Amino acid sequence: MFSKKCKLHMDEAGMTRWQHFKHAMWISWQLEKAAYACFFHGFVPRWFTTYASDKCKEVLEHGRRQKDN
Repeated sequence: MFSKKCKLHMDEAGMTRWQHFKHAMWISWQLEKAAYACFFHGFVPRWFTTYASDKCKEVLEHGRRQKDN
């Protein structure tokens, strides 16, 4: 079902298929929320002034913590 490259990627990430899926979906959802915040911020600059950048920092920090574990 998964190619050797997929298996290698998950091994390098130190995750099972399910862990990798959940992690990828979490990142996707966080970035989707940031994208919507940017969209609304474009129309009303006083809304979501730092939300997207804060969310991106959160995603990066989450990734760093995953690597450290």
